[in-house]
Amino acid sequence: MKPWTTENIGPQSGKTVLITDGTSRSGLETAKQLCTHGARVVLCSDDIFQAERAINLIHLHCPEGKINYEHVDLGDLNSVLEFTERFKEIYGELNILINNAELKYSHERMISHQGHELMWTFNYLSHFLLTAKLFPLLVHEKEGRIIFHSELNHRSDQIDFYDLESKLYYRPRKAYGQSKLALLIFARELDRRLRAIHLNIKSIPIHLGGPSRAFLKNMLHLKFNHSELEAAIPMLFAATADEATSGHYYGPSSLYQVWGLPQEKDFSIQAKNLLVAEQLWNITEEMTGIEFRLHDLSNVVRFRHKELGQNEYFN
Repeated sequence: MKPWTTENIGPQSGKTVLITDGTSRSGLETAKQLCTHGARVVLCSDDIFQAERAINLIHLHCPEGKINYEHVDLGDLNSVLEFTERFKEIYGELNILINNAELKYSHERMISHQGHELMWTFNYLSHFLLTAKLFPLLVHEKEGRIIFHSELNHRSDQIDFYDLESKLYYRPRKAYGQSKLALLIFARELDRRLRAIHLNIKSIPIHLGGPSRAFLKNMLHLKFNHSELEAAIPMLFAATADEATSGHYYGPSSLYQVWGLPQEKDFSIQAKNLLVAEQLWNITEEMTGIEFRLHDLSNVVRFRHKELGQNEYFN
């Protein structure tokens, strides 16, 4: 694969992008770059103050940028459902969905509003539900894209169907890793089902760094002025590059895969297991209370959307 940097990002005018938690770190840098290249970007999170700060930073970088904020609590499936209906009504179109938000290492087992383990809900169930409910909007686009922020260290993780929500034994690292592996498996299985019905939508999993990411990033920043923008390159590559292939897995290419240009990576054996993927898909439908059945939706009438005023950042 040829070297790819932010200079390779083409025009994004006319595209609508949704980023879960695009209010800080790599998500914010991704939003900034996409706005700079003409996309209308919608940030969603449950922190309005962080969102206000992010929008101000983006406008400093790109004064004419089209940026909006929508409130959603990814720890509450009802909040996700309400958000998706609101998004359809207000925006009516979606070109790129970036499932970026994550909850890391809750030291005590916490539960969501629906009674599920919180990291399982926040990192996986909510993004499955969000993708399923907004999927009809992506079908109408020339080449819709869905990006999934997984992790490099998934090779040491397993889907424990006997204890998916860590009720019998809770260990923060295990619960987090399982939720990110589930997201990766979902991305691959979604790609398989998309290809089976010949829908021109890309489902692309990525990771942004290795297991020692925090320490090494701090070291790199001090020594090489390594930035969050550089860390966001795999996400930007998956969202915009023509050569980004659906179902393939991308991450940084060098120095323990913590930084560097995007490069294709391999999956663990379990992430390639079709029986695991199908079982997980079915269980997830039961947990979320929806059926995500893919079929040809090309003749479905678009959702109508409201016209957004220049200053309507919060809805």
